[in-house]
Amino acid sequence: MEMVKLYSMKDYEALENLLWDMKQPGDNDTREEALATGGLDLVLVPGLAFTKKGHRIGSGKGYYDWYIDRCLHDPNGRPYTIGLAYREQILHSIPTEEHDFMVDEVIFPDP
Repeated sequence: MEMVKLYSMKDYEALENLLWDMKQPGDNDTREEALATGGLDLVLVPGLAFTKKGHRIGSGKGYYDWYIDRCLHDPNGRPYTIGLAYREQILHSIPTEEHDFMVDEVIFPDP
């Protein structure tokens, strides 16, 4: 997984819908990778479930765990990470493994 530079909403909309109906550059689309051009300040991290402390369950492929670990070795440092969730996605605890990273903040509706 790589994060690429986009210049506008029109640029984003021109991306192809590929795996999981997510916008992605096509195989022949050459774009600057974020870690090569100054890194990222913020990553919105998807998840199936979160704890209020920032543990998360993703899709089970480890893409975000791998990418954030890659950022730790980048001179620009780790980006701030936020998980967006519905109230129903907030659990008291989630089983985690050593390679799982925690998001810095979870935003969800709280009555």
